[in-house]
Amino acid sequence: MRKTSLLGAATMALLLAWGPVPASSAGSETVCTPEGCAVPKNDRTDERNPAYQDYALFIAGLSNPKSSLAEYEEQPAWARHARFFDQNWERFTRGRLAPMRQWAAKEIGAAATDTVFYPFSGPDFVNVFTLFPRAKTYLLIALEPVGEIPDFSARQGQNFFASLQRSLYDLLQLDFFKTKNMKSAIGKSELKGTLPVLMFFLAREQARVLDVQYWVMKPDGTVAESPALGPRERPAGIPGVRIVFTSPGSTENQTLYYFQFNLANDSLERHQQFVSFLKSFGPMTSFAKAASYLMYKPYFSAIRRFILDQSLYVLQGDSGIPLRYFDPSVWHLRFYGTYTGPIALFRNCYQPDMANIYKNGDIQPLPFGIDYRHRARTSNLMFAAKKGKLLADALD
Repeated sequence: MRKTSLLGAATMALLLAWGPVPASSAGSETVCTPEGCAVPKNDRTDERNPAYQDYALFIAGLSNPKSSLAEYEEQPAWARHARFFDQNWERFTRGRLAPMRQWAAKEIGAAATDTVFYPFSGPDFVNVFTLFPRAKTYLLIALEPVGEIPDFSARQGQNFFASLQRSLYDLLQLDFFKTKNMKSAIGKSELKGTLPVLMFFLAREQARVLDVQYWVMKPDGTVAESPALGPRERPAGIPGVRIVFTSPGSTENQTLYYFQFNLANDSLERHQQFVSFLKSFGPMTSFAKAASYLMYKPYFSAIRRFILDQSLYVLQGDSGIPLRYFDPSVWHLRFYGTYTGPIALFRNCYQPDMANIYKNGDIQPLPFGIDYRHRARTSNLMFAAKKGKLLADALD
């Protein structure tokens, strides 16, 4: 979709789309503004929640002698875990994240929105953070449970590190999580959901974790939050977690939300309060990869429309939204890499129109692998920018 006429009206509609972020429950120490919810930034922030950073470093296998968990670094399981990820993370960073970071700074660095939306994400924060490192808010949604921070003083911590390594194996080798393997790894007694994986990524990317709050949208649409290191009883509703952190070299708070939620049409229809909450973050950048081609299917048409309506920019592999839904009067499209069609598992999602563009169009190189065809020089990305936004920027 690419807009050519009514650009003034379109630009006004985009401006009107901004709205306030719903505030948290009464009694929360957080502050909510149109830029998102965050812990007040002051000299006592780290004093108030020092353990969250301690846990993030410990989960990531990064030594911290002053940590409240320092005594557990003497355990052989943790020492093996630290060695394993010191070796494998350095290789993953050099081979995958570094070229991705350089490409993003050059090709999409100017595409800045405060919010990045990543549906069907699983716990894959590292890719979206590498591509969009300066967003104020990240919204991740998937079916995996939120989970909890392990109690390393109890028996549940004994096999945690092996479970974490199994859960991350596919990402380190393929750059995406296999759904079947993720289900077998996450939700077990040792690794209770995505939260430890998110904290692992934050620590390994040298972010500082300031606060972690369990987040629940109750059936009446109100939001309840509670500290992740506090009592574990939570109300019924849509579960999530909100992590406030700072990036290396920055003093600005950033916020990562992860929600356990089914994005199928009937689920979105039943939970309009949650849809309104997502819309309240204003115009966003959407990112999709390894999305199982779900948005090709009619019963995921609502999330497809949400992305196209709410996004100023979309970055995706061919497993995201089919090319035919990007109206050339609305969207300006750039293509990178190569397209030979889906892997065998998704062979019925081949796009002849995409193949024709890659055969005859102006295609830019992609210096890293991503999505299901994860090897370098076999992957593709499409970057879409709304034409109304491009005109507004040109007039500034």
